[in-house]
Amino acid sequence: MVNFGDGCSAPKPDWLNRVAVIGVGLLGGSVGLSLRRCGVKVTGYSRRESTCKTAIECGAVDEGFTELSKACEGCDVAVICSPVDKIASLAAEASAALPDQALITDVGSTKGLIVDEVNALVPTVRAQFVAAHPIAGSEKTGVENAIADLFDDKCVILTPTDQTPPAQLDRAKQFWALTGGNITLMTPAEHDQRLAAVSHVPHLVSSLLAAFPDEPALPLVGSGWKDMTRVAAGDPAMWTAICDHNRGAIINQLDHFIDELKSLKSLLAAEDSGALLRWLEHAKARKDSTL
Repeated sequence: MVNFGDGCSAPKPDWLNRVAVIGVGLLGGSVGLSLRRCGVKVTGYSRRESTCKTAIECGAVDEGFTELSKACEGCDVAVICSPVDKIASLAAEASAALPDQALITDVGSTKGLIVDEVNALVPTVRAQFVAAHPIAGSEKTGVENAIADLFDDKCVILTPTDQTPPAQLDRAKQFWALTGGNITLMTPAEHDQRLAAVSHVPHLVSSLLAAFPDEPALPLVGSGWKDMTRVAAGDPAMWTAICDHNRGAIINQLDHFIDELKSLKSLLAAEDSGALLRWLEHAKARKDSTL
């Protein structure tokens, strides 16, 4: 293994030399930047020529293509950085253009349905694909907002199944470590329940808070409201796809959230300031433990 470039987070495996980023937005562009600092050649795919041009200008990719097959030609890895409802079909299209031993992975924030859809494809695609979710991002979009260290020291969840070849899982671990990520393994179902709790429901609650005040209240909002509604600025189409993919887990976690909200309402109605203080202290301690 050889380590190339300033800021490279891990040794570059000898097998990893050329990567296709399928969808060069914020996440795809950040994948490209993180790999290029390690000496990996990165090609990018976008349907729009203008996006390819911007990705090259930003340094996220070496070359950009509006044909997916050309972006994948001769690549060791293809990273699908599209909305979750497009990942399986793009994985199948990429597989047809990649060498048989190539790795296909993704950045989708849901996993169960994606894995099921990929497992329903031909054996070649199933053998190449290792589902992944880097816990990193922003409410911003576009490759112009990509940054090379976005994944540094961030959790990257891999969700292999009993159909995942061990050698391919090892390659996925090496690949995501090169982007700077810290690897965690779990099942697709575990991923979807936990991400519903810590990401999907919070996003919906943020959107609910953004829509909650009436118009006369909006000139009065301060930094607290702005902080709590920051993620509501995310792409609505992307989040609709996420909710469609993870509906069951989100509803399950929303039921739990509603129960907790009712408990909080009862706590306030009881006029027990001591109990309310203890509840707030517990919440603060949980928050402080994540800093």
